[in-house]
Amino acid sequence: MTCKPVAVRLNLLALLAILTCMPAEAVDVVLTLDRSLSMKANDPNRDSTKGAELFGELLGAEDRLALTTFAQESERLLALTPLSGTGTRERVSSLIKQVRMDGIRTNFEAALRTAYRLYPDQPPDPANERVLVLFSDGQLNLGNEDANQTSRAAVIKEIIPKFQAAGIRILGVAFSPEADLAFLRRLADATGGQAFRADKPADIYDAFVRLFEQTDQPLTAPVIDGEVKVDANVRELKLLVKRDTGDGPMQLTDPSGRTFGVDEQTPGVDWKSTPYFDRISIQQPEAGSWKVTSDNADKKAYIESDLDLHATLPVLASLDETVTVVAKLLYRGVAVDPSLMKNTRFTATSLDASGVIQQQLELQPGASDPTARNYRGTFAFSTPGLFQVRVSAEGVDFQRQKTYFLTILGTEQPESANAQAGAGSPDNATDADSPDSDPSNQRAAFFMLLLGNLGLLALAGVGVGVWWWRRRGRIEPDEVDPDD
Repeated sequence: MTCKPVAVRLNLLALLAILTCMPAEAVDVVLTLDRSLSMKANDPNRDSTKGAELFGELLGAEDRLALTTFAQESERLLALTPLSGTGTRERVSSLIKQVRMDGIRTNFEAALRTAYRLYPDQPPDPANERVLVLFSDGQLNLGNEDANQTSRAAVIKEIIPKFQAAGIRILGVAFSPEADLAFLRRLADATGGQAFRADKPADIYDAFVRLFEQTDQPLTAPVIDGEVKVDANVRELKLLVKRDTGDGPMQLTDPSGRTFGVDEQTPGVDWKSTPYFDRISIQQPEAGSWKVTSDNADKKAYIESDLDLHATLPVLASLDETVTVVAKLLYRGVAVDPSLMKNTRFTATSLDASGVIQQQLELQPGASDPTARNYRGTFAFSTPGLFQVRVSAEGVDFQRQKTYFLTILGTEQPESANAQAGAGSPDNATDADSPDSDPSNQRAAFFMLLLGNLGLLALAGVGVGVWWWRRRGRIEPDEVDPDD
């Protein structure tokens, strides 16, 4: 069966409507952990399960979390469950602790099928984002090459279109140098997510913190020289401080000058200390400067507030496209009046995958309407890859930040150039045993998969259709049957 160009346009329009950073009131998260025997060897101290516990603790109370594990088969440990329920987080932690790394094989197809069935069977709702977090140290391995090829084809042709139609983003972590990052990236790119590598157990903490930030897009406040400023609109302050071997005890000083530590019982303060991190939750924090004293410079401050920062930008763009950031402040869900923001500075900063600042923009009100509540700026990227965009709003007595994640794709190149660029790079290597291992065929075939099962969403993306319409010449309509 062939695809007509008009169908290609409409379905790709719909996909771009999904692949935009939008605010969500709640997130449905399925956390899928690899429990194969190789995990026991690669992670002898079970840092992956400790990181997964931290991930569950950081998610918002309005979120729902499900747990699954996989090896040759996939097992559901917990259906989607509101984290606001009494004892839910403790139950999640207990279930994760009980995971045994004793499975054989690595069956991504089973993992994806089990995860997909956990989401509600209804069209995606912008107010309820859907995310699959997939953590694995291996490659697709069902025991023989024929089974691997059949399973890979089922994932690409059948399962991923279902994830696209349901609006489920895949976030992947390839743990260990042997993990198949290229395959995880294919899944992530097709669904508006990201995939990255954690080479060793020490990287797992950062990986799960990053997964949380990609999943929930939490509101943050900057920590400068160990201090975070809290205003009267903050109803909860969550501090996360990394710990390394040999670090001494951490202390916290409130705005009134009182200093306390983990062993002191303080009203409104929940303090958890582990060998890997300190996590402190402070309800109704006193306004002013809170000082964190610790041996580790890695400190994060997450806040809950009626004064929120909202930004929109694409999660996927090409090198020959500019990326526009639109930001505004909301108070209890309503845009703040421009007259109240005269001394507010809006900025957007892009950082590469290693956290190095690349560009910084001053966001400005729309030129056609200087009283608009939206502030805008445009990035141009010179290299492909994974990037963070940190959006900030700073007023006289408040600071708000959010971090968004963006994938920049390389522009189309001749086949030989693509093949040379991929040689010698394990992170970008193609799969020699894949039926579509040619780089140009992969790109064409993979983008054609974005057509599958998106008819219900076709009209939603009219405003972003130009992005894909200008690329219609890159699609090979006969390559994939959208009904597969």
